[in-house]
Amino acid sequence: MRKLLLTGCGLVMVLYLLPALWSVDGADDSAPPTLTVPQAAPVDGLADSSTAAADFSTVTVDIDGTPTELPLETYIAGVVAAEIPNDFPMEAIRAQAVAARTYAVYKLSRGRPEAHPDADLCDDYHHCAAYRDIAVETAAGSDLSRVQQAVEDTEGEILTYDGAPIAAVFHCVSGPRTEAAKDVWGEDIPYLQSEVSPGGSAYSGYEDAVTVSADDFRQKVADAFPAADVSGAPSSWFKASVRSAAGGIITVQLGGATVEGTAVRELFGLQSTNFTVTTTEDSITFHTIGYGHGVGLSQYGAKYMAEQGSDYQEILSHYYQDAVLTNL
Repeated sequence: MRKLLLTGCGLVMVLYLLPALWSVDGADDSAPPTLTVPQAAPVDGLADSSTAAADFSTVTVDIDGTPTELPLETYIAGVVAAEIPNDFPMEAIRAQAVAARTYAVYKLSRGRPEAHPDADLCDDYHHCAAYRDIAVETAAGSDLSRVQQAVEDTEGEILTYDGAPIAAVFHCVSGPRTEAAKDVWGEDIPYLQSEVSPGGSAYSGYEDAVTVSADDFRQKVADAFPAADVSGAPSSWFKASVRSAAGGIITVQLGGATVEGTAVRELFGLQSTNFTVTTTEDSITFHTIGYGHGVGLSQYGAKYMAEQGSDYQEILSHYYQDAVLTNL
């Protein structure tokens, strides 16, 4: 099954480029989004919603293995602190706060998963979201006041689609366009389409390269894709590929076997599925653009839009088409 790599730039900074694996169906970290998607609703500013009837004012979060009750807004501040740099423009941080809150409410609306039946959410970025204790880090000298302010400024705001909270996925930085959910996870989700996303080159790791020796490549491929024949020269391993409109590889012919781009990314620790390949006689190098799965909000795209004068509502409207900003 496909893994949903939901990577935030703040998490990148804290964990030194460790990719985050989030599920959006509240089951495990290997399932793609599973949604019943209703007809589109127009974006028309803040609206009332029956979705908000449930009480999400407090949540139980599994922190270091201990179920801990927290106010929702305290939890969201901790997630935002872990997911986006504190020095980003305020409008970008506000957009991230709404996305994080929406994703949390989306998870809450689906019930507690088997992974942590005693808690609504957890601090494991493989399953729910990274989390930093704002109070502890502030006491230790970290200045997270801008994150706290952004969360306060957007208190209770989430994105909905036909009255239901959306799977507000996000990533560090896309290529020139974000990816459509269908091209990454195989499901067409109206509010997660490919969108123009400038400003990505401001990220220092926008272009990256990973080199693998031919022997290591053969061993990994043999273990992961036994149908692939990589007995020849490296130059013969990769053939025709199918790319999305945004540039990410959907599938590629690897040693005669059809392999998903997400699987190649995971196997070799690539920053994205938007990659090209160069070879020598004894090595193969993947050249990537962007960092993360590329779907939904691009944090560096949000940064660029904020620097150009867009507010957080405009940023969210751009990346989550036809979603409605709603008050809990």
